[in-house]
Amino acid sequence: SELAMGKICKVVVCGMKGVGKTAILEQVIYGNINDKSQLHPTIEDIYIANIESDKGTREKLRFYDTAGIEHSQITTANGITNQQLPRHYLILADGYILVYDIGKKNVLVTIIVIANKIKGNEDNDDFNSTLNKATQWCNREKIKHFTATALKRSSLYEPFMYITSKLNPPPSKSSFTPLSMGRKVIKDSS
Repeated sequence: SELAMGKICKVVVCGMKGVGKTAILEQVIYGNINDKSQLHPTIEDIYIANIESDKGTREKLRFYDTAGIEHSQITTANGITNQQLPRHYLILADGYILVYDIGKKNVLVTIIVIANKIKGNEDNDDFNSTLNKATQWCNREKIKHFTATALKRSSLYEPFMYITSKLNPPPSKSSFTPLSMGRKVIKDSS
């Protein structure tokens, strides 16, 4: 496969504004996020990282940190629509990570992979309700769901190792029999 031939896999990190997409990337790649970290809204950024797969190999991934989608409707020539991820991300991506804040209602938009635990939300009813809905949706859609926090780097290892492993499967065994490079001796019958 093309992925096994040294291709850098492209992963789009998406979600609503302010859910912690950049914080998760900064933490898993650089380990420099703490509860005093201040991040500014992202327009668009690209991170390249070597992530270990579950096979113990290090694979290069390119993460596209997207601007957050605002929870609003936009009036277009075709009527009213919800804001969407720009189309060019749909074409280039090998995988997606949707980050959402489990402390907020109605944030489940598309594909869910990582739920970001924002400090202090654990006792919130919305937290449990959103987490339960997300888990049920992921089970129904057969999508792996993780709960992590940008403040605890070790909670991010499993989801990033998982997506790295899924995008870089081990090479399959070939049924092709290699040609022999030995020389054939042809006897002269004269």
